[in-house]
Amino acid sequence: MSKNIYIGVGTPQANPTVDVEFQHFMRGPVFPVFTRLTSRAEEPADRLVEYINAMPDAMQSYDTMPLAAFAFACTGSSYLVGAEREEAICEAMLQKHRIPIVTATQAIRRELEGRGAQRIALLAPYPQPLCDAAISYWRALGFNISISRRIDIGADTRSIYALTDAEVAAAIADFDIGDADLLLLSGTGMPTIRALQDAPCPTISSNLCLAVEVLRRTQNWPPAEAADIHQLLGT
Repeated sequence: MSKNIYIGVGTPQANPTVDVEFQHFMRGPVFPVFTRLTSRAEEPADRLVEYINAMPDAMQSYDTMPLAAFAFACTGSSYLVGAEREEAICEAMLQKHRIPIVTATQAIRRELEGRGAQRIALLAPYPQPLCDAAISYWRALGFNISISRRIDIGADTRSIYALTDAEVAAAIADFDIGDADLLLLSGTGMPTIRALQDAPCPTISSNLCLAVEVLRRTQNWPPAEAADIHQLLGT
């Protein structure tokens, strides 16, 4: 019998979607163990920034549990602090804990680069300022956000968690991505499994990319499947 492999997953305090989708995407002896990223801040942007700055504290919540990797499942946090600050936090945690540390945006970047994708269509359930930060983040890394579209949820990012699979699938069906290389569904709180299964164009999501990346970094991603992350969708 294979020994169980535990992946720490930090997810925003009110976010149920990461738990559901990671349980779907994990395979073999790999099991996600979730911890909540917490903040008492009233403003959504302040909460998101606090989540990533306190990522080391989230790691500490596992005490002596032997983790094979830690996944930070909040794209909005990375968009607001930028790739340089994000990398510095991950590097400090790597030096301390000696396990792979990966954020959702780093995982997305790995997938984009692996596919040679440069022109990206972005669909996100973000308030406009956070959508603008997402576009700036990807452009700073050399990607061209050729078209973007918001799913309007109001000003509070926690409203993302009320979205349904059907609403997300409908937003994709109504989104002409033009000459973009693929569609990125950004936002770990947005339900995406059905949308990914039914998408009419090449499509990736925050949770799917993050799950695949921790499987890769813990050497639990079979080489024969490495070219197609959609193997995890169960279609």
